[in-house]
Amino acid sequence: MTNESKALAHLHEVAATLDGAGMSWAVFAGAAASVYGADRPLTDLDILVPAREGERLKTLFPNSEVVFEHDILCLALPDVDLLAGLGTMDLDAEMAARVTHHEIGGIGVPVIPPEDNILLKAMMGRGADQGKHDWEDVEAMMAFVPSLDWAYLRWRAGMLDEVEKAQEVMGRLEQIWQKRQEMEEGTGEQD
Repeated sequence: MTNESKALAHLHEVAATLDGAGMSWAVFAGAAASVYGADRPLTDLDILVPAREGERLKTLFPNSEVVFEHDILCLALPDVDLLAGLGTMDLDAEMAARVTHHEIGGIGVPVIPPEDNILLKAMMGRGADQGKHDWEDVEAMMAFVPSLDWAYLRWRAGMLDEVEKAQEVMGRLEQIWQKRQEMEEGTGEQD
């Protein structure tokens, strides 16, 4: 069984448990990037639940490894990480209202909005030296999604603790988007 098929089998189990408990949740990070245009095989899955659901999450998955990273509850299961909040980026009402539903490996799942996933991956900014592809994923998502809600994206960035970094990231995202627009206009003129 490949890493991807193992991760998908575990996703099915986790999704059934979360749905059965009536808990809000959404896939984010690499798996969400694959839904929004990144083309890499899945190696694991990251699931976000509201921060306030942390204690309840532990009762739903009593055999998971409890990991705390920077005061964020993370439960590690085989091939699936469950996070209760992401610090200042939580599965809050604003994000939940924008969650989309997609299929990953034949399983229907909620996925965080592209704006949130793009911002999250850009803020992490990890590269190949760390075994990650954050900016590659950001560029692939921005090339794939037909539009972005820039007012929402700016609002979300303004909520982050790392104000200077968020401003730098937003500047870079705007440059990537502008390049995309220019390329599309250039292609349109040649037709």
